[in-house]
Amino acid sequence: MNLIGNGIWSLLDNPAQWTAIRDNPALIPNAIEEILRYECPVQAVARTVAEPIEFGGIEFPKGELIVALIGAANRDPEVFPDPDRLDVTREKLKPLSFGGGIHFCIGAQLARIEAEVVFTTLLRRMPDIRLESEAPRWRQSFTLRGLTTLPVTWTSK
Repeated sequence: MNLIGNGIWSLLDNPAQWTAIRDNPALIPNAIEEILRYECPVQAVARTVAEPIEFGGIEFPKGELIVALIGAANRDPEVFPDPDRLDVTREKLKPLSFGGGIHFCIGAQLARIEAEVVFTTLLRRMPDIRLESEAPRWRQSFTLRGLTTLPVTWTSK
């Protein structure tokens, strides 16, 4: 749900990117990965340290709570050049949005397929969709980033 809403907002807020996927729908799968990076639906996850570890010069004892800021990691300039810019043609995309290892989201592939169907359908049925002047409303949450409203308009065919 948040991938689709965040994606529609991100693409319409960056009209050149909407035009890019409208003109070349083959970019949609890459656009989805870029949206996952740019407007990550899950901003943070917490984990409990199972065994004492050292990371980045910091010791973490067993039982310590660690919060990973996924949204921030997906905008790391050392990994993603010009990270605050949406670019549906960005190469070497490997966002952390669905986690990794044993914590990889079991629904990741379904979410990607759903988003591809939605964006493909919107491009076909409402290619001129655009944001209304009214600002969207965002969910009030530290961990989840998603919209509660997204005012848009389009011309009926």
